[in-house]
Amino acid sequence: MAIKINESTRTLRVDGTEIEPCGLGYMYEYEDCKEINLPGLRRAIAKLEGKKIPPFDAKSTAPREGTITPEQAAELLEGTTGNLTFCMRGNVWPEFITIDVNNSGDLIASFFIPCETDDPSYATETFSPHLAIRGARLIQCKYWEDPGPKIPPGWEFEILLPHARGLLSSVRDLALVLARSAIMAPGVPIRPDFVEGLCHGGAPDSLVGLDESDWLEVKSQGYDLESIKDKIELAQDVSRFANSETGGILAIGYRTKKNREGESISKCSPIPERLAQVARYRAVIDSRVFPPIDGLKIRASPHNGGWVLTVLVPSQAEENKPFLVHGAIVGGKVEGAFISIVRRRGEASIPITGPAIHSMLAAGRSILHRKHIG
Repeated sequence: MAIKINESTRTLRVDGTEIEPCGLGYMYEYEDCKEINLPGLRRAIAKLEGKKIPPFDAKSTAPREGTITPEQAAELLEGTTGNLTFCMRGNVWPEFITIDVNNSGDLIASFFIPCETDDPSYATETFSPHLAIRGARLIQCKYWEDPGPKIPPGWEFEILLPHARGLLSSVRDLALVLARSAIMAPGVPIRPDFVEGLCHGGAPDSLVGLDESDWLEVKSQGYDLESIKDKIELAQDVSRFANSETGGILAIGYRTKKNREGESISKCSPIPERLAQVARYRAVIDSRVFPPIDGLKIRASPHNGGWVLTVLVPSQAEENKPFLVHGAIVGGKVEGAFISIVRRRGEASIPITGPAIHSMLAAGRSILHRKHIG
């Protein structure tokens, strides 16, 4: 991809297509530029600023491990000008992303993210893992109590981008992940609907690090809805949340790893489109779970060449419980004529026992009997 910047007109030319600036200096609309590749952008910025830099594939001399010291940060930011900025739209943070090339040829991204927590250790602990997963590094960050009119307090970031090929959209995705993670500050409860917003609001990777719990379950693969066994498993997984006190969310397209408490999300691994058919998921759940789940919400969103799908189950009225599943899996065998009732306790799914079912039925009969007598 050929990328040039006209110094006199400030026009950005990508494969012969001119992109006009949208503000002061070299500022452009992100949507017009999101498919620009980073190596080409790097060369264009270096030429604009008269810098002689090594090839993009050359090994970077920037530190990739350990904490970046103030001296190293000053060296990494040497030669950055803040010339080239991309403007986001749609009431999303960050509003602007600046791309720089330092004197050594490293790509540096800068942006501002609102956050109520001003503790530097919180910023490092919260954001560094998301950067490390993508091969990026936090050079430095500064908290602004009063950044400007109508701008909330927050962090200004300087990020060392990975020395690998990619698109401008990958930088925007990284910034979105950090922005979503900033919302998850201490004291801010994480709820199923919040997780759903992360999955479908452009930042599904920000779930990395969350623990599975009594209201959150993730799957690395979609359900094969041609299989009776998978249909029953899907219905059971959803009905477990319906039978719980709080409801929950099933997120499909994530891998987990074991920890001391159980399992935590380690990676977003999108599933094929054929396994992310919302209408089919709803049809299976509606046909196999009784009574119908009130407020059931199923969504799928594209991400990194695949799809992330969620099934959100709100808390259900107690008088509608237990939710029954048509079909059961006993000893690994599918029993299509059986009825199963399951619920969650922490991460473990446990069946409702025979005595408990009998107690519910007996209580229901007693109420009906009293109404009949009355």
